[in-house]
Amino acid sequence: MKKTLFLFAIMEALPLSVFLIYATSIDKSNFLNWLGPYLAGSIVAVVTTAVLIMKKVPLNRLFIGINIYFLTGCYGLLANKVWLNQLYARMQASGMLAWIIIVGVVSLLLSPAGFIGIKSSNRKKIIAFSLYLLLIAQLAYLVSLYFKGNKILSEFVPFIVLFATQGLLKSKLLKNEQS
Repeated sequence: MKKTLFLFAIMEALPLSVFLIYATSIDKSNFLNWLGPYLAGSIVAVVTTAVLIMKKVPLNRLFIGINIYFLTGCYGLLANKVWLNQLYARMQASGMLAWIIIVGVVSLLLSPAGFIGIKSSNRKKIIAFSLYLLLIAQLAYLVSLYFKGNKILSEFVPFIVLFATQGLLKSKLLKNEQS
């Protein structure tokens, strides 16, 4: 069971991996070259999300935000929405974090599992853990925006901290549920 969940978690990270690997091989100075990474990331996102939904695997809220970023970026390039492409170019990695925050707010308000993404009988804990994760997402966004252009401080550190925080919070919530 744990092995299957681990494989599903890896599967959910595939769109981001495909996007990042593809993006390293393009000339970034021409915004039209971004169509390849956005299209590849979007296709993989749609396929993996469909498989996970069919298998009734709960979707990771952080990856939902990242996948929406790919889909909207792809839409912007295909529909020639120059303003969107320019916005994403200015925001860089913080654009993904902005979508994660939007998903966080929407899931906190509309999903019983909240932004944290775990069903619990204790709604107060879901709200508290979701708000904490949302706060970390907002801080990650601000750090990413402030250090824009610095690969380590703008791209790696905010996402590592956000995913690590999500993992710790989920673990703590699940431990509280079992006791």
